[in-house]
Amino acid sequence: MKAYKKEVQFTIWMTAAFILVGNVGLIFSVFPVDAMLFGFPVMYIVPILMGWFGVFILTIVAGKIGNRIDDEIDSENDALGVSSEVKDV
Repeated sequence: MKAYKKEVQFTIWMTAAFILVGNVGLIFSVFPVDAMLFGFPVMYIVPILMGWFGVFILTIVAGKIGNRIDDEIDSENDALGVSSEVKDV
């Protein structure tokens, strides 16, 4: 059961991280700045970069950590003698 609790907490934290990174453009529209990055205004380029690369990196991290948690769940189920196979009805 410990791995299941870890998976629920991980899901909640990753959901919050995806929402934050995906909507970082709203933060820059609330607090505008007059800085430049790569020749573009910061309030335009940072939300685009965070939207593309931030979500991409979070997806990779979520996949790797999620697979580890799934392995922990399988090992806990094997220790308890619970089958994780799906049976046809």
